[in-house]
Amino acid sequence: MIESAVQPLTTHEVSRYLHVDLSTVINWCDQGKLEAYKTPGGHRRVSRENFLKFLKQYEIPMSADIKRSLQGGTRILIVDDEADVRKVINRVLMKSLPMAEIVEAEDGFEAGKMLLDARPHLVILDLKLPGMDGFKVCANIRADDRFKETKILAVTGQDTSENKARILEAGADDYLPKPFALEVLDEKAARLLGFEKAAVK
Repeated sequence: MIESAVQPLTTHEVSRYLHVDLSTVINWCDQGKLEAYKTPGGHRRVSRENFLKFLKQYEIPMSADIKRSLQGGTRILIVDDEADVRKVINRVLMKSLPMAEIVEAEDGFEAGKMLLDARPHLVILDLKLPGMDGFKVCANIRADDRFKETKILAVTGQDTSENKARILEAGADDYLPKPFALEVLDEKAARLLGFEKAAVK
């Protein structure tokens, strides 16, 4: 579920957007660098207006992900026929992209429908799928101008130089062999979505 555009950000969300520790965000608030208020329960909240003012004041680049989130959220499509794999990927992404809308498909045909419905910014695509394999799905995405800005991260348990070359030639933006470290998945997804780490002095 995506937050309404008028809802404030939590300090956890700010830390995830800017890729800094939660303690760093709290220090910014305590020092008056990032204007925040407290709820009756004692939790800090940052209005979107104050968050944008903070980014501008400290010349922090507004990543593509932040822009999308403030405008309604980042959308990600996970395409994998293994439910457990989809679950793990979903969990990892939700930690670093708390406001993202994540949808899933278990085969190439369902992926085609979800592409039209969700218009994702990122597709995490397994190469071995029932019905229509990941190579064909990738080629179909790249053949459709409606998805020319969509990033594709290909994942596969059949890591060969041939598969890597084929999927990159088909239009994938990056490649990740299984099994993969969760932090590597997170880093690759963040980079494709335009994350930049913040540095406030």
